[in-house]
Amino acid sequence: MRPRTLLAALLCCGALVGVVAAGVTADGGALTWTWSSDTARDNEVNHHAVGVGPRGDVIVAPVAAVPNAEAIGPHSCSLVRLRPSDGATRWRWSVPAEDCFTHALTQPAVADVDGDGGMEVAVGTTQSELVVLDAASGTEQWRVPLSTYGYGQPAVGDVTGDAGPELVTSDIEGTLVVARANGTVAWRNRTNMTVWAAPKLVDVDADNATEVVLGGDEGVVAFEPDGTRRWRSGVRATTLAVDAEGRVLAGNTARLAALDGATGERLWTKDLAGAARVHDAGDADGDGDSEAYVGVPGNTILAVDTESGATEWRTSLGGGERRTTFAPRVADVDGDGTDDVVAVTNGGTVVVLDGTTGEERAAYERNVPIWTFATPADLDGDGDSEILVRYGDGRVVALDWTTAGGGALVVRPTATDAR
Repeated sequence: MRPRTLLAALLCCGALVGVVAAGVTADGGALTWTWSSDTARDNEVNHHAVGVGPRGDVIVAPVAAVPNAEAIGPHSCSLVRLRPSDGATRWRWSVPAEDCFTHALTQPAVADVDGDGGMEVAVGTTQSELVVLDAASGTEQWRVPLSTYGYGQPAVGDVTGDAGPELVTSDIEGTLVVARANGTVAWRNRTNMTVWAAPKLVDVDADNATEVVLGGDEGVVAFEPDGTRRWRSGVRATTLAVDAEGRVLAGNTARLAALDGATGERLWTKDLAGAARVHDAGDADGDGDSEAYVGVPGNTILAVDTESGATEWRTSLGGGERRTTFAPRVADVDGDGTDDVVAVTNGGTVVVLDGTTGEERAAYERNVPIWTFATPADLDGDGDSEILVRYGDGRVVALDWTTAGGGALVVRPTATDAR
């Protein structure tokens, strides 16, 4: 029996008691539920991903409510720090009720912004500000005004060449802001376009300086470290990635395109039957060349060679409910030293794919929608990445790869749908 068929059969048989399943394939690996956060809301449209620090010990989830569809209180829209071991709440920081709606908080960035050895959390809010918090306590440290609310995750890196990193963020109207570690603004620039994607910080021309690349509905723009515009392309980008060679991958509602990072010249365009969602470019097959991993309509994942635009593999995740796939992520999930591809579907399924062939290796299913990409991170220091999944109901689910002898399916009885 095929693993997918076996999963469906066991779910059917277990429907009376309620189950959560971690599916496995013949290699004996399984995605196993570790914990679920106590951050549920009375909606299923939460769609901003989880932020994790570089050591995996700081997990912060943006959680939002929907006005007129549920009661809005002082903590309905909150940034919640979760404990890596069990998902328990460490602290929460909230947006005022009058500013609470589905885009109240972006995916947060977690980094040591001020160089003091501790982590900070940076998030865009519907108060039209970039807010920075102390990661240990949740105490607010400073704010920087934006033109409106943010959408994509802030980026952290040394842009200006001054001592220490900067925070780089854009609001949804395309105002790009580079802020120093003390909250002063190094520069800001209006791009006059709608921006959903997070800014990318990358040395596009191999001059040992960091440029800022921003994509939106009117094109892709690259800025020099001092804020002057380097180039602007007319290729629209609702999602954005950059490969190891500095090529910019722009996904939009109809195609995927690659741009020369140094000049903005279009290198190739790949027409697709709908939105191309891209987040990561890497080398999951170990062939020495970069691939972009793309989610497209029809519950399909593509691995695309970033130099030529050729499709290296295509995987359909199947299932009538799985109508949408979001941007795949690349991480070593099973700890074998090679990267895997992690994809999620709108139907609530998380899938691990072989980076070389695209073959499905394991899956986890929960009957709650997913509206954004997963966040891989090593939470327990064992050398492989766990998977943090932001479900539409506000909960975060942590999954871990485990070995299940004989390729058996692990099924966990549960009294609630918390998983």
